[in-house]
Amino acid sequence: MKISELHPSVRPYERLESYGAESLSDEELLAIVIRSGTKGKSSKDIASQLLSNIDNPDGLCGLYKLTLKELADQEGVGRVKAIVLKACLELGRRSYMRYGSQSRIRLLTSDVASGYFEEKMAFLETEEVHVALLDNQQSLISHHVICKGSVNGVGLCFRELFRMAVKANATGLILAHNHPSGDPTPSEEDIETTLNLKKSGELIGISVVDHIIIGRGISFSMLKNGLMEEK
Repeated sequence: MKISELHPSVRPYERLESYGAESLSDEELLAIVIRSGTKGKSSKDIASQLLSNIDNPDGLCGLYKLTLKELADQEGVGRVKAIVLKACLELGRRSYMRYGSQSRIRLLTSDVASGYFEEKMAFLETEEVHVALLDNQQSLISHHVICKGSVNGVGLCFRELFRMAVKANATGLILAHNHPSGDPTPSEEDIETTLNLKKSGELIGISVVDHIIIGRGISFSMLKNGLMEEK
């Protein structure tokens, strides 16, 4: 059935006008972007197919990872729709990344800090270690990528990290790294590295506030889970 043949109350365009974009499902929003269907398939059918494709187990997030050619090769998509989809996904990513950039960001709680790092690290396909340097009000001074690879595999350089913090006049920092597997559970090595980093910071008056591990759609705060103190 074509979307035009549906009752107005269930058409994506009309539903967005009546209830707002936030009320629509991923499938409905994607159908609006796709605009038109093909013979035998409506734009909603194509959207549903894209979100449930066996080659894309991650749904909407997985679309961002597909190349332009991979998108274009999907049934009912083609070159033009693939370009539009890519543009929309990139606009969404950029707006998400830049949200709040006009005002000073304060990472006052583990949940706020987790959200901040998720914005920057949720789409990474390889492991990276990031740090947020903070002032004494826990306002963000700067954000840095420390290394690419695991905290333990690459070897976190404590001296360089704290030199960076001192140079920025930071009084605290929050460490973060991602687990591309999707499971944010910290390893024993993650915990040990964090506690050693915290001890080193205490010697020079820089507080290691938290270490957050970013998974897929979920994160793990060592502070929130009571792992920032030795037992």
